[in-house]
Amino acid sequence: MPLVLLLLLIGITTQDTEKMISIFGTPLSYTTSTTMNFEFSDCMDYCLEMPACMVVADNGNGTCQIFDYGQISSVQEATSGAKVAMKMNLTGSGTCPDAASDNSVTTATVVGPYNTTYSNGIWKFTTLTCPTNFTLVERPLGQWCIGVVPAPNAITQAAGSEYCYAIGGGVLSGLQSLDEYNLVIEMAQPVLAGFSAAIRSYAALGFWIDGSRKAACKSTVTSASCNGTNEFTFSDPTLSAYDGYIWGPRQPSGIGSANSNCIQFPFLTSNGTSTGVDDYTCSATVSDTGTTAFVGSICGVRPSVQ
Repeated sequence: MPLVLLLLLIGITTQDTEKMISIFGTPLSYTTSTTMNFEFSDCMDYCLEMPACMVVADNGNGTCQIFDYGQISSVQEATSGAKVAMKMNLTGSGTCPDAASDNSVTTATVVGPYNTTYSNGIWKFTTLTCPTNFTLVERPLGQWCIGVVPAPNAITQAAGSEYCYAIGGGVLSGLQSLDEYNLVIEMAQPVLAGFSAAIRSYAALGFWIDGSRKAACKSTVTSASCNGTNEFTFSDPTLSAYDGYIWGPRQPSGIGSANSNCIQFPFLTSNGTSTGVDDYTCSATVSDTGTTAFVGSICGVRPSVQ
């Protein structure tokens, strides 16, 4: 059995979804850490309970080093001496994967995910990060960063798409699940509060989201193939379900029109609530409805590797 696999079996403690894998080794590349007055076994237990904790190292004198997410990028393996423990996902069988590269962990959304790779005695931690004010979500087709991006004034749908593209090549985001729908509502609150009095004079403020009406679902009537979300096509590359498209009352309503081709996520200016998404005209000139101003976009982009 390769040395690394033998080391994987040393000093493992577990909880419901994660484990600490202990090896002989020392931190190799890191920016900062916190020293705690813990024995190594207690240090591992502590790390399991702390969502941001990523790696712990034994100092050998009744203290240990705590490394949170993003503070350490590699560990040097050894054959004896000091020990290091890394937080990993617990497999279904409750055992360590056979290959070092199969060990990984996704930490709490507010912290972010990281994966591990092993080569020539060095464990490397690759972190994934989202743009500022974006939140990472897990989807069946991959990890995705969602953000509510405000504009300085009312904008067209095309301008909203450009705002997203300017953020790392992003696109208008879709809404995979009810959790994502609720996440956008939560993220929108501080954005709504930050608009000027002139913008807030509108009864509602809307953000463009992913969705383009199919040609076959224009100027027609409701049918099995044109009934709700399936009236639209989507460009969000990780979107595989549409449970987050919670339509407002009697929406979508533009099937009989030739130009109600886009989707917006509106909020009442008075209290920040939303009654659901809505289809609306997205021509080159439309940036408001008279009572609703389109003031930004719900953008999505793949996380970057650090």
